[in-house]
Amino acid sequence: MSDIHGCLDAFKASLSTIDLDAEDSKLVLLGDYCDRGPDSLGVFELVMELQKRYGDRVVALRGNHEEMFLEYIDEVKNPNFTQAWILADSNLATAKSFLDGEAFRHVKQLLRLRKFEEAYAFTVEHMKAEHADVITWVRKLPYFYESPFGQVFVHAGIEEEAGDYWKMGTSTESFTMMMPDYVGREFCLDVIAGHINTEAVSGIAGYRGIWSDGVSHYFIDGNVMEYGEVAVLSYDSETGKYSGQGLE
Repeated sequence: MSDIHGCLDAFKASLSTIDLDAEDSKLVLLGDYCDRGPDSLGVFELVMELQKRYGDRVVALRGNHEEMFLEYIDEVKNPNFTQAWILADSNLATAKSFLDGEAFRHVKQLLRLRKFEEAYAFTVEHMKAEHADVITWVRKLPYFYESPFGQVFVHAGIEEEAGDYWKMGTSTESFTMMMPDYVGREFCLDVIAGHINTEAVSGIAGYRGIWSDGVSHYFIDGNVMEYGEVAVLSYDSETGKYSGQGLE
């Protein structure tokens, strides 16, 4: 699954379709757990809970919105970032999920008074005080997961021109921000990514679910904000076959 974007209910609905209690199962999450939707904190906490319960059966990668989340935290003393903070957090959805009602009302009051830097600092201070465990967890998220079945899972993409040396050849920015530059080109691994919704990648108006280029790439961001569902790509390691909405 990928690009959950704070949509906790949709995430739970997709989780209900899989069986993590099976010893041979594994769940790989490709990042972008936060922003846009109403409960970024809830999504973070649920993924953390799943990892605590199931251990290495649950792999969680980082996306560009996790990178933005850390920047959001780390740039609080940079006055030049204050406006970027307001623009990055659409409708303050992420801030609201991390703040209790009283704290969020205080932030809105500061913003109404145009005390932007104070509002930003208050929000981050509250997040650090109340949810330091979440911030620490996000900082440790890896950029990719390579399976024993000839697959690499990543939020956005890898530098495929580097061939077998893709790990060294891919920058951290590319792991989380790369555009689908290699669609239609064969690679030595199957590359499973999110980041760009499948309607945009496929070029098919109204497309939702999972899309494959028929060569080496599977894109699984089904645009939860538009369609209210988190797509699930399934892989059977015995048959080597993929399945999921859009692949039937």
